[in-house]
Amino acid sequence: MEQQGFIFEGSDGKVELNIDQVQEMAARNDPDGVYALAMAYIFGWDIDMDEAKGFELLNKAIDMGNTDAMALMVRLYMQDEYDGIDNERAAELAVTAAKDGIPDAQMYAGLAYMDGVYVEQDYSKAAKLLSLAANQGEQEARTSLAYLYENGLGVVRDETKALKMYRTAARGGSINAMYHTGVCYEFGVGTKVNLDLAKEWYLKGSQAGDAFATERLGHLTLEEDPSAAFELFLRAALEGVPTAMGTVGFCYLSGTGTEADRDEARKWLRMAADNDVPEAVDALRSLEQ
Repeated sequence: MEQQGFIFEGSDGKVELNIDQVQEMAARNDPDGVYALAMAYIFGWDIDMDEAKGFELLNKAIDMGNTDAMALMVRLYMQDEYDGIDNERAAELAVTAAKDGIPDAQMYAGLAYMDGVYVEQDYSKAAKLLSLAANQGEQEARTSLAYLYENGLGVVRDETKALKMYRTAARGGSINAMYHTGVCYEFGVGTKVNLDLAKEWYLKGSQAGDAFATERLGHLTLEEDPSAAFELFLRAALEGVPTAMGTVGFCYLSGTGTEADRDEARKWLRMAADNDVPEAVDALRSLEQ
């Protein structure tokens, strides 16, 4: 189990408690104690891990109004580490917790307003919440805020500002922002076209695990090294990018970067067509005729 001190804000400032003291707080139905004990069980801090018991306590802390518990549950849900709630409930908890200034909650509440989940879609409110979270170091919130500026949603459209935000978030570790920074340089969004910088950012995103960055890197590599480009398309396709599936099919069809193989072409084009890629649908129809 991982050793972890538990920091609480008391009347005399911050105080560190051990697991026994946390358990005593939880036994007194202190919301902060219940929340801390929930984390202890979920993450195995100073106690044997027991996720079922941890999430039971986390729900109890939420019912007691602990907004830190709400934010944690939303984060775990968004990271696919908890399936006990749905999108509506996650948005509800995020909107409530955001009122306490919790960066995670502000970010997810902003996304809820962007998508109109639980609350009515409102890009202006989304921008305000995402800005608050970004100012507290949430790089994914900065990435989403950049998207709003790029498209003029809830804010005055400013592609130059969007690029700066994407780049800052990318340098701060946002994989999604690495991809978007590459897109800006490839297509001249907020800057002049610079394919070298586009490739640099796509490569960083690809190495960090972004399949869409891998696909775009393939397109920028295609002319100089078709074989390397094909491998990039194939990797992106295997990671579930529909358009990359179609590109792999076309590569097999034309023998670009690999040996021509109509059966393989048909297989990949069919997968892309099943994912509603129009070019693949047309090409597959022609092959079958």
